[in-house]
Amino acid sequence: MTLDELLALLPDNDTGEISAADLRTIVTDLYHAAHLWGTQYAYQWSTDQTPSNGKVSKSNGWVEASGILHVAETSDEGMAFGVAFLDSGRCEAIILTAPGIAMQMTPTDVSVDQGGYRDIPVDVVKASLVAPSNNDLLSLTVVASV
Repeated sequence: MTLDELLALLPDNDTGEISAADLRTIVTDLYHAAHLWGTQYAYQWSTDQTPSNGKVSKSNGWVEASGILHVAETSDEGMAFGVAFLDSGRCEAIILTAPGIAMQMTPTDVSVDQGGYRDIPVDVVKASLVAPSNNDLLSLTVVASV
């Protein structure tokens, strides 16, 4: 939430009626702003369950269901995919995005090294109804607590 959105949750305090839910939202968003860190990588969506360099896929496709996220150890721009936060238990979310497309996941266990890619068990929090096509460029963001 933006600062203006957070402040809009607090009515002019002449009446003293600020809801506990609004205060919880504000405190939670401020905590996350201060304590979360994200790293973003470029990947291409793949229908292959054993993704090559620069590719990412999910065992059961682009659906709002638990599954295995398959992430190549080298991103599309040649960066090494960091698994330290994933395997430390400090990963809050993995988010795949492109214009009009988004999927947010929570890792449920440590990643498994499959050679050139990692298998990451995930629960999908939400996913857009629009799915990427094979080889569509996506941003993969790892959000972790610091």
